[in-house]
Amino acid sequence: CASISQFSAQSVCERVSNMPKREAEEVYEVNKSRRTQSPSQSDIACQVVHDEVPFLKERRKVIEICLKMNDIGINQGTSGNVSCRVTGGFVVTASGVPYENMRPDQVVFMDLTPQYFGDFMPSSEWRMHYDIYKSIPDAQAVVHAHPTFCTSLACQHRDIPAFHHMVATGGGRAIKCAEYATFGTQELSDNMLAALGPRRTVLLANHGMVSYGVDLDAALWLASITESLAEQYVSALASGTPPLLLSDSEMDKAAAKLLPPMAWITECEQQLTRGPPDLTHIAEREKLAKACRHLDVVGVTQALVGSVSCRVPGGCLVTPSEVPMEMVRPELLVFIDTSSEFGALQPTVHWRLHTDIYRHFPEANAVVHTLSTSCTALASQRRGIPAFHYMVAAAGGKEIRCADYATIGTQELSQNMLFAMGSTRCALLANHGVICHMPNLDKAIWLANEVECLARQYLTGLSMGSARVLPNEEMDVMLAKFKTYGKQPKELERLSDFEQKHAIEAPPKHLGS
Repeated sequence: CASISQFSAQSVCERVSNMPKREAEEVYEVNKSRRTQSPSQSDIACQVVHDEVPFLKERRKVIEICLKMNDIGINQGTSGNVSCRVTGGFVVTASGVPYENMRPDQVVFMDLTPQYFGDFMPSSEWRMHYDIYKSIPDAQAVVHAHPTFCTSLACQHRDIPAFHHMVATGGGRAIKCAEYATFGTQELSDNMLAALGPRRTVLLANHGMVSYGVDLDAALWLASITESLAEQYVSALASGTPPLLLSDSEMDKAAAKLLPPMAWITECEQQLTRGPPDLTHIAEREKLAKACRHLDVVGVTQALVGSVSCRVPGGCLVTPSEVPMEMVRPELLVFIDTSSEFGALQPTVHWRLHTDIYRHFPEANAVVHTLSTSCTALASQRRGIPAFHYMVAAAGGKEIRCADYATIGTQELSQNMLFAMGSTRCALLANHGVICHMPNLDKAIWLANEVECLARQYLTGLSMGSARVLPNEEMDVMLAKFKTYGKQPKELERLSDFEQKHAIEAPPKHLGS
């Protein structure tokens, strides 16, 4: 690479003289307004950013992604950095500027020489961004962060192996860890590219991780998925039992079914522009879209794309394919009729799980399927959740079983799920996640969250030894108690003598009526 140099006022003028007129005017105006010293926080607060700043939209988006990166917990302070490709180069976060104070004109433009303009130095890791853009034409945005679990694995120089089909979203059968090199060096960037290969995300030994995507949202989404996978893998390892890994052929099948991150959103938007969407079941659509956002808030989905549905007359509404929960809108939800027919919009690859539950459980009116951390960690070990806690009975049985493994999106997986579920309301899915059904959405979300809590408690206990389980007789009592949760007095009169005997006086408010 050509060496990077900071432009003085004279060198800016010299460079401007060799530029096309329009570009030269833009660069001159930006640098004319520069200060010789970094502005104070009070200056930042009152600074007015003019529309003349080149690539203003992209610079603002970079700042938005930086703030979001910290909000979702995959980065701390200014340790990470973000960039996106623009005409003639890319814009990247400045070195040492707090994200909450960063102005658009402090996001640094670099060309592919590589050189940069202005008083603010680009991130010390600019070489990784530069080399990705030079080497990978499809890369339009890069996110580098130091998330907890990715960094924990990277400090052990471990890859994330094929313990879960979502590893394939990174573009390969595993997420590799690059060899160590000092931060900010060309050696680190070379090591990163070597480990990245044809993939889109990579760990950096004793450092962190890097992801790229077709835009900034996609790059952040993949970075978040990588951290979630790392957390699931670490959680399984911490229990003392390594996950069972999927074969190369299974990972290839998963990769064929999974679109590149965020790619389907563009396709979905194109479908919507071809004609007005079918907006029947308006109230149910709005409630389901709200439920999707709530799953992200309570931390059950953790950026990994799960799926949610609700029963409606004539069929069900289900979330679309490969759209993050926070981006699901009412018009994107897909109606599937009782014959499993749907229109132009593509439902989640897991739609068979939902439709088969509605066929087999008349009382089921909502289904929540997630890839939550602890449930997925247990499922990667092919473990169920035994009767170590009375709340296991909330799922309708004395244990929560783990279904045998099958490829995502297949009828075999759906059959395995139904067998493991039996007459209960929940099952883990081997090397996959968890699925729950309940009479309404609120209760289904509650159960998914409760089962994740149980899985986390059980995993934590396993790290200290074997858990002691409750006897069958006690679990029978618990099952009877849960049958009365949320029941009104008149409903209690219709219960059996045994159920009335064990009815609780004050059902918990979070289960509703």
